[in-house]
Amino acid sequence: MEEFLKKMAQKVEHFEKLVERDKEEIQEVDSKLKEVKEKLARIESEILQVSRELREHEHRMHDILNHLKRIQQATLKAETEREIEMLERDRARLMKELDQHKAVISELKEKYEELTNKEMKLLDEEMELEEEKSRLIHEKEVNLKRLEHILNQFQKRIDQFRHNYNLR
Repeated sequence: MEEFLKKMAQKVEHFEKLVERDKEEIQEVDSKLKEVKEKLARIESEILQVSRELREHEHRMHDILNHLKRIQQATLKAETEREIEMLERDRARLMKELDQHKAVISELKEKYEELTNKEMKLLDEEMELEEEKSRLIHEKEVNLKRLEHILNQFQKRIDQFRHNYNLR
């Protein structure tokens, strides 16, 4: 009986250690997952900000193009040299502003692309961590079931021993 008790105690201790190790690994994965989710939240807000800026610049560019169209029509209808010079100055200023907006839009598109790529990598990492966590939780549950089974066997053996002892 003592030999049986020692073996059972060793098995119980072994599975308790496994369950504890699984809990620690789950906590590690959870902390990594939390980090990834925080990074994702920051990147998503940055993406929204870049997207907003991009729309603003595109809208301003559209306004400039419309204004240029009106200046072009006004230039054709201009009657004096002074009007034409004034319209050409406005046109030059708007073209310069248009070029600036094009450059900013180009930079913002690159930044947007870069951020979405980072976001995709983080989403992949998040998915892998979720899978790892799920696997670890499953392992922990399996080890808990084994531990429960061992404890039940242990209890049956004790009950059987008591029954036999009481019969004597």
